[in-house]
Amino acid sequence: MDERSLGFVNQLIEKTEQGKLQWSTGFEDGQFKTIVPEGDLVFVVQSNPEMRKFMILDNYQDVILEEEISPSVLQNVQIQANQPKLIMLYNNIGQLQNLVRASALKVNEKLEKAEKFLSAI
Repeated sequence: MDERSLGFVNQLIEKTEQGKLQWSTGFEDGQFKTIVPEGDLVFVVQSNPEMRKFMILDNYQDVILEEEISPSVLQNVQIQANQPKLIMLYNNIGQLQNLVRASALKVNEKLEKAEKFLSAI
């Protein structure tokens, strides 16, 4: 695990909660991305039952940093109990993915629309 990954994920959580980042759907199912305004970097987060992934890509879509953690790896780490940062990274990638999913899919706006529709009929 690259020590910087946890810091990047934590900053992305903070900036997303502050509304400073715009997220959109990514390249694969369940994947979301945000592009740095200059277009030099792309942050990607993905979470599914098989793994949680965080990546930073450059403007050529080359992978600059990638962390992929599966639940089976996480179980082994918990048994060893010597990798708390890896466990934290796994949990925080999931938290970030939940945040960005709501933003990218405009979940709140769609739910408000559903409420208005139902109250109008």
